[in-house]
Amino acid sequence: MMRTEVTNITGVEAAHLALRDCGVIFVGGVPGYPINDLFTALQKDSGLNAGWQANEKIAYEMAMGASVMGERAAVVAKHVGINILSDPLIISATHGLGAGIAVIAGDDVGALFSHDEQDSRWYGKLAEIPVFDPAEPAEIYDSIASGIQLSERICAPVLVRLTEGALKEKGTIHRKKISNEHKKLDMSHWSYTMLGTHQKYLRDGWSLAAHESNYHILNKAVKRGARGIISSGHASLDAAKVAESMGLSHLSLAMVNPFPRALVDDFIMDLEAVLVCEEVAPFLEEQLGVPKAKGRLTGHLPRAGPLNEADMRQGVEHLDMPSVKRAVEPQTMATRGYSVGHCDACPYDEVYKAIKSMGVPVAGDAGCSIIAANPPYTMLNVGVGLGSSVSSACGFPKKGIAMMGDFALLHTGLAALLNAKFNGCDVLAVIFANREAAMTGGQVTPDVSGLLKDIFKDDCELADPADYSVEKIRSDLDRLLKAPGLKIYVVTSRCPTGHQFIINKA
Repeated sequence: MMRTEVTNITGVEAAHLALRDCGVIFVGGVPGYPINDLFTALQKDSGLNAGWQANEKIAYEMAMGASVMGERAAVVAKHVGINILSDPLIISATHGLGAGIAVIAGDDVGALFSHDEQDSRWYGKLAEIPVFDPAEPAEIYDSIASGIQLSERICAPVLVRLTEGALKEKGTIHRKKISNEHKKLDMSHWSYTMLGTHQKYLRDGWSLAAHESNYHILNKAVKRGARGIISSGHASLDAAKVAESMGLSHLSLAMVNPFPRALVDDFIMDLEAVLVCEEVAPFLEEQLGVPKAKGRLTGHLPRAGPLNEADMRQGVEHLDMPSVKRAVEPQTMATRGYSVGHCDACPYDEVYKAIKSMGVPVAGDAGCSIIAANPPYTMLNVGVGLGSSVSSACGFPKKGIAMMGDFALLHTGLAALLNAKFNGCDVLAVIFANREAAMTGGQVTPDVSGLLKDIFKDDCELADPADYSVEKIRSDLDRLLKAPGLKIYVVTSRCPTGHQFIINKA
């Protein structure tokens, strides 16, 4: 096999080269941290046909369409986006694929720019698909390359979990000449019942993947002493340093699902105790299920957040203890030292002020509106996923306001508006039509004003951009709040070029 060494490249570049070398034809993605830089790089490669989609479910369904017709595909999404595509993802394992699909999940360790700290590896267990958790560029390249080939052998997708640390890490990769003999979906699939497709997948696909995980070259063991560390993902780099300096055995896992039971059992058999170092959930630790395994569940490591060498060394020093009592002080804006505010040139400042002055319940979502929970507005009652504000506000006992951007509208919010109209919900939706996904990097979105006016007719009102005074907007909102049923108020203004969110010191 031809191998070309490439040095001093980032994890972003390694992922890009892996997709290119695998002959991937379609890449779908949705904006978000920490995968924006990766997708931007993919978009610049005309051979990959990479494009932002309205939501992750759409992106994955497009990848399935490419796969069954024999074209390799990938989907790039942040961790909460994996929730959105989970429906077709889980179905696809028993539906069957043709050419390989890699789902690249960007997990936000520490929830730096997200509203939760989710571990996407759990979707591997739920969907019964292989999961790779690479630490650095070489592992990223090999995880994607071998993952796409494995996907074709088992006719199911693979998930590659990446974090900001792994994406920014620099290293050396060995590019490979990878067969591009893609395959289409085997049409005999349709002769099986739904139960039969699951039985067939478990017999032929999942069993093959389970064997692969126990013998995969990316899962590496070093025996040094009577104590050890088991690690995965970017945490493996610090774990390797700690293990070497403290004379510990070390099992570094990059293919983590199916759980490599035989490999892990062989590693821990002669060890007195092991520390399980992983970010962010106890995914491996829970499956180890033996008293000698310590980690986040036992208090030897912090239960949430990123890990570092100091955490690991402290954990090793307490391996004699069955558990460690760890004082937890949940992080606040004050202890973190800052909060995020809207851009100082935000064109919607008067709109936010008017909404706050109304004295009614207010729902936001994971777009720019969620920042209204922070000073100076401090007015959100609820803010969940992107596009969720209308549905949340429909649950208010009295008519309130739902704030939503145009990207959130296209993501999932339009269905919520249609549902509100059909069911006669009493809600006022304020749509911020700024023509971009401003919270995630400024990706361009289409103008939704005409669409909303065409669908909702007299229930939709377009505000006059010439008069965005607090008084005028408050008067409009007051009138629409008093009117029964769904009302939509569209405010249109472009965000300033090069806008940046304000960081308010706590």
